[in-house]
Amino acid sequence: MLSSLASSHPCPHRLSFTLPLRPSRPRLCFRACHTNQPLTRDSTASLALSQSGPQSRPPLATLKIAIIGFGNFGQFLAKAFSQQGHTVFAHSRTDYSSIATSLDNTTFFKDPHDLCESHPDVVLLCTSILSAEKVLQSIPIQRLRRSTLFADVLSVKEFPRSIFLDLLPSDFDILCTHPMFGPESGKYGWNGLPFVYDKVRIGDSHEREVRCEAFLEIFRKEGCRMIEMSCKEHDEIAAESQFLTHTVGRVLAEMGLRPTRNYSQGYDTLFQLIENTCSDSFELYNGLFMYNKNSTDLLDRIYAAYEEVKKDICGMVQGILRRRLYGTTGIEEHEDRVARCEAFLESFKKEMPYDENASGIHFVALTIGMILSKLGLKPTSIDTKGYETLLKLVEDTSRESFDLYIALFMHTKNSNELLEQLDVSLASVRKTLYGRLHDILRRQLFDQPGIKAAL
Repeated sequence: MLSSLASSHPCPHRLSFTLPLRPSRPRLCFRACHTNQPLTRDSTASLALSQSGPQSRPPLATLKIAIIGFGNFGQFLAKAFSQQGHTVFAHSRTDYSSIATSLDNTTFFKDPHDLCESHPDVVLLCTSILSAEKVLQSIPIQRLRRSTLFADVLSVKEFPRSIFLDLLPSDFDILCTHPMFGPESGKYGWNGLPFVYDKVRIGDSHEREVRCEAFLEIFRKEGCRMIEMSCKEHDEIAAESQFLTHTVGRVLAEMGLRPTRNYSQGYDTLFQLIENTCSDSFELYNGLFMYNKNSTDLLDRIYAAYEEVKKDICGMVQGILRRRLYGTTGIEEHEDRVARCEAFLESFKKEMPYDENASGIHFVALTIGMILSKLGLKPTSIDTKGYETLLKLVEDTSRESFDLYIALFMHTKNSNELLEQLDVSLASVRKTLYGRLHDILRRQLFDQPGIKAAL
């Protein structure tokens, strides 16, 4: 099988290897085709699984893990890796030597050649989605052992799978993963948080299978909910909900809402959503937009849902005012609805002292909930905390009648202003996304300088 894969990816630096028949201590011998100096590897023994019963999990090896892209998320993962006793090699465009020094078992390499010559077991791509391909192309893979495992932690999965298969010789193993949490959502531990993975290409040998399991075991030990699924299935399920979660968080952040002690307790999750999404880089959000084929359609659906909510508000308020102005009795059902609105206004004033900020937060939260309810959101097998927040908001909103929502609209002094701010925020987020997309494409088409900075 390996020979057939190797023939389909010719490489000027191809290395041939032989496996000596020494079952007690397997040993891989490598020889570069342009040199007479053999390369050897003795770390195989540390990866061997002990004989054990089917119900027990044998101890797995410690690994040498190279993190390419030692930014916020890379450092977040490195702490867990080093705490479990693994050796971490770090590299990034920015010099993070001091941060690496503060972590156990961690070394920062300014030169990627030096890092690769240290022969890591795993190379973990931990860059932004937009820069992933260029970074992968810049790694001197000819200096790595030919059986090295490549993995990624990007928030989309079909894209890294594609560039790994296109750019890496068939000798390398490929594992696509997505830890569906970050430094904020995972700061109190990873227990129960989803970790999705796809064993795209793992060599048919005991050593390679064990090494892959040793890497996955890191996340098992931290308590992650391990979910194996194809890259295609991951993107179909998660990409839209992720992009939606980030969009809602950034729209709310654009509105500049301030926490207050007088708003309903359930809506403090909105501020957690803002904090979690905006703590991630804009590059992540922009990458979700560019590499999610449903993102454009989703933005249109959000706008359409928002217009529907505004239309519903206008229709209800117009009906109430018409009856008051012209004194028409109308249908009994409508009169009951007006009475319920009035009753709610009175109870609202008595139970909660008027606070313009608190009232505005409650109104915005209900408005977002009504917009989301029109999108038909459903739970998935890989929900993130952010997406669960949106589902909870839809559930809470559904308990409120539309009449009570209209009463809150009428009671909130700045409700029209808040709707305008929401409109402006949605437009601003969309304009920023399309502006960045246009800028990147324009630079690529006309080969203008600065494309690296834009990415």
